[in-house]
Amino acid sequence: MTALPADPAPRLTVAVPTCNGEPHLAEALAGVLAQQGAMFDLLVCDDRSDDRTVDRVRELAGDRARIEINPERLGLAGNWNRAVTLSRTPWVAVFHQDDVMRPGDLASRLGAIERPGAESLGLIAGPADVIDQSGRPVPPEIVEYGGLAEPPTGRFVDFPPGAFASRLEASNLLRCSAVTTSKLAHEAVGGFDPSYRYVVDWDFWLRVADRFAVTWIAQEPKVSVRWHAASETHRFKVGLDDLEETERLLTRRSVRPGRRLARAYLNRAHDALRAGRVDLARTALDRAVAISPAVLTSILADPRLAAQMATLRLAPRLARRWFAR
Repeated sequence: MTALPADPAPRLTVAVPTCNGEPHLAEALAGVLAQQGAMFDLLVCDDRSDDRTVDRVRELAGDRARIEINPERLGLAGNWNRAVTLSRTPWVAVFHQDDVMRPGDLASRLGAIERPGAESLGLIAGPADVIDQSGRPVPPEIVEYGGLAEPPTGRFVDFPPGAFASRLEASNLLRCSAVTTSKLAHEAVGGFDPSYRYVVDWDFWLRVADRFAVTWIAQEPKVSVRWHAASETHRFKVGLDDLEETERLLTRRSVRPGRRLARAYLNRAHDALRAGRVDLARTALDRAVAISPAVLTSILADPRLAAQMATLRLAPRLARRWFAR
């Protein structure tokens, strides 16, 4: 009797770093478990959740998921790093606990992995769209989707080492759940940097793209990223930490912050002023002008904004009284 050939070992791990992720976990895991035409391992790396996240994983995935619970809370970057380290395959898709994977996503990633020369790649990335808490589409005018600006000419767009990094320095084009990372590249660059909170993924993509080739999968979005409109990372209540992190990242790379970041500081000044946080608003306005004096042109082009910013700078008490909501 001839023995049947053994199934080939999976080359891809879907690693889901979790921490108190119960609200959207069922939808996230359902999308992963429904993938067809792709062999993969499913790893859930839990960062000491206080809710029923781990129990829900067991209920929803059963023995299809390998669950690892961190011995202590590691934080965002630490949990991502441990998830990659614990993966048993050469490629890892770090997939967020509240995002949604659409049909055919893993098959397209494996198609890129199986191409000749893929061993030289550090990252494989594809487009993503954005949904809100209820799963409704969020227009790109509200939240940027990222991705390549120009239309691709084939199924895959290949970038040699360093080429994609120059694009990333302008803005973070990638959405984490739509990226597949070489475990070798993760180790080579030292993983995700825990000194960052807001730009931890962007910093990692840049360091990998400096040293490794990158492939872009040209297709319709097969990943939906969940946008939490009320979360700290999308509200001015974070102060200026996220914008200052972006400055620190660009400065480390000897990239001069430009008008895009200046505009972000200006938007923060406007939001902070409407909330009555005058000191924060003035600091943000000063930083916007320092980064790019040309931002003054944008201010002067809008009479209402010009009145707000002038009053903020010259008479902050009046600004709080007149313009705060």
